[in-house]
Amino acid sequence: MVYANGTGRLQVVRAVAPDVPSADMTSAAKRIGILIFEDFSLVEVSSISEVFSVANQVHLPADANARAQAPNYSLMFLSSDGGSVASSCSMRIWTESLETRWMNECDALFIAGGVGARHARNDAALRKRLARVAPKIPFIKAIGEGAQILAAANLDVQNRTLDFAGEPQGRALAPALSNPLFIAEQTLTLDDPKGPIAAALSIIKRDHGAALAREVSERSIPGAWQKLATVLDDTEAGSVRQKIDAAARWIRENYVRPISITDAARVAAMSERNFLRRFKAQIGLTPSEYLLRARLDASCMLLAATDLPVDKIARRCGAGSGDGLAKIFRKRLSISPTEYRMAGRRKQGDGS
Repeated sequence: MVYANGTGRLQVVRAVAPDVPSADMTSAAKRIGILIFEDFSLVEVSSISEVFSVANQVHLPADANARAQAPNYSLMFLSSDGGSVASSCSMRIWTESLETRWMNECDALFIAGGVGARHARNDAALRKRLARVAPKIPFIKAIGEGAQILAAANLDVQNRTLDFAGEPQGRALAPALSNPLFIAEQTLTLDDPKGPIAAALSIIKRDHGAALAREVSERSIPGAWQKLATVLDDTEAGSVRQKIDAAARWIRENYVRPISITDAARVAAMSERNFLRRFKAQIGLTPSEYLLRARLDASCMLLAATDLPVDKIARRCGAGSGDGLAKIFRKRLSISPTEYRMAGRRKQGDGS
């Protein structure tokens, strides 16, 4: 990567680790673009670059054949038109155009922060180009003031997250973005744990797991993992909530069937142990209790609204038999299904 200082003298500096293969050396390389503009924050951009550089060094296997197949990160600096761009401290970086063919398979795009964002948001060409390429990119992060550029390009969908496998989670995306893989999340300053380092680590955690993300974190900022790990867990919270909600909805829709914890955990794409813990924390009931509640609610509705025999209601509601349903009623309501039906009808009669 070519830099030039304020005097115009050029300096050649590597943007990523020297052992990072080029994009044509391995199809597994993850392409990470960093969009910059005049007066961008060099500190934030270099922090992102450093995290991915360390990840490349940490993740490379010892075996040469395995190393050739190992997913790694290939970074490129981008700007609206390409060419030399000056940071807020007058250091210049050479960039490629935002619409370079390299971007066709870009896995993530970071939008730099810094004082120049206020001017960059008024760059009509930058806004148009960003709006064209954004729907093709699976993961977009705006650092600090970079969120102003997203907003100006009508891509301001802050704090929206997706499942890393690509399933939409959370609120609806911006109408202009029909690609279900799009993520845009505003992060804060370098000093804030939700800054550029956490943003880069979230991608590494997605690709390689928490253990490698932690090692990269410790090498980049020794002692910072405890604080950063909390933030990274928070980025997954929306996804977990959506998974639990989906599993609860599935239980409600399928209560007539025999349902096991394994079945419900599979719907949530979680391990049984994690599913049980998360479900109880979010719903307030265990999955078994929630299923029982669904069957009880359905039985109560049928007892009140129909003259179906208790045995038939029990089968329709997944309770198996009239005796099974009676046990549920006695345990939960301290009366039998027949007594519940009679009490409901007496109440209706009194009301009329």
